[in-house]
Amino acid sequence: MIKNNTLIININNDNYNKIIKKTRRYIKLCDKKNLKFKYETDLNNEELKDIEKAINIKDKKERIEFIYDKICLDLDKKINTNYCEFENDICIKYRYKNSNHKNGCCECKGRGKCKYLIGSTCTMKTCMACKLFTCKTLRKKGIKHNINDYIIGKYFFTRKQKDILRYSFWTPKEIVIDRLLKNEYVKP
Repeated sequence: MIKNNTLIININNDNYNKIIKKTRRYIKLCDKKNLKFKYETDLNNEELKDIEKAINIKDKKERIEFIYDKICLDLDKKINTNYCEFENDICIKYRYKNSNHKNGCCECKGRGKCKYLIGSTCTMKTCMACKLFTCKTLRKKGIKHNINDYIIGKYFFTRKQKDILRYSFWTPKEIVIDRLLKNEYVKP
């Protein structure tokens, strides 16, 4: 229902999945007609608040930055659990291999060492591709991340943008944001 230049969507536990699947449609409609967006709900759900906020950010760069920062923040919460099991700068993968290779994924054969890794500490902190990456050892343990695990990532980014987010390793946020803006969907 559109009321006072606002698209209002009623959402509850019963219709949650059905409504969420229509998120891309709501984004396009609100962008095309310059509408505000609001969920009418009793649910106290952070994802719904994030979708609402993102749709209501009309500046494309600001919207992408908000989504990028939100997903990075959620990934940081998961990463802070030390699932790579670093001990003396050696991760679980290389301990299994009985290797003294330090810094895990931040130092790779063929690619060298990430220039943002200084003293075994990441000085960039905003690279989503690095945060999303999980090696084969972690995936075997059931630890994996995907941009589609986050509703705002799943519905706000195109396939090409998701690839940019997945594979822009060791790349500052500003460069990734510019790449995302150059590869956004065209309004209908």
